[in-house]
Amino acid sequence: MSKLEVDISAKMFGAQKVLGEIRFEVPAGQRVALLGVSGVGKSTLLSLIAGTETEVEGRILRPSWRIAMVFQTPRLLPWRTLAQNIALVPDAGGLARARELLGAVGLADAADQYPEKVSLGMQRRAALARALAVDPDLILMDEPLVSLDATSAAEMRRLLTETLDRTGAAALIATHDRREALALADRVLMLDGPPGRLAEDRQSPLDRAERSDPNAVSSLHMDWFGADV
Repeated sequence: MSKLEVDISAKMFGAQKVLGEIRFEVPAGQRVALLGVSGVGKSTLLSLIAGTETEVEGRILRPSWRIAMVFQTPRLLPWRTLAQNIALVPDAGGLARARELLGAVGLADAADQYPEKVSLGMQRRAALARALAVDPDLILMDEPLVSLDATSAAEMRRLLTETLDRTGAAALIATHDRREALALADRVLMLDGPPGRLAEDRQSPLDRAERSDPNAVSSLHMDWFGADV
């Protein structure tokens, strides 16, 4: 099997239904945005795909892929340096490879800094480096740009795109930002609710080269999503 298959009819937390019908597939190397407002169940869906949440009505079929998760909060241990945080990942290759991965996300000079001494944007980049330590086939990202200023968000978008280009990994990117979805993804799965359900599955009208141009994204998103953005 060379694709992720998601076929969910419901996800319950006690008596509360948080997800309804959601069915889609992600082939190898594809970048997919999960677009929806806060509270629609994007994080829960990512947790189900990652396997950290298991009880669900339906099924999720994962290929023999290595899966990594980039959480909305960086979740770095504050008493360890950035390099030490990455070296904790099983089979990551120790501190030498941790420094190499930090260099790949532009943090070579911050490897020995503690998380509280660097910006949120730098913590997010370190979290991405940690995800890369497992050589993932699929990266799950939960609001990777939330709470970043415009400059940091643009830098993170560039870094995410370059990282996915370099590794060839597939990606599922949860976001509430329509411009972000257009800028990062080959496909956009639009969720509504709650309970969250798949309302629409759209192929991006922009190729990967075009998506690197912020003007192309800005000029298109109003027409593509409608004037209610």
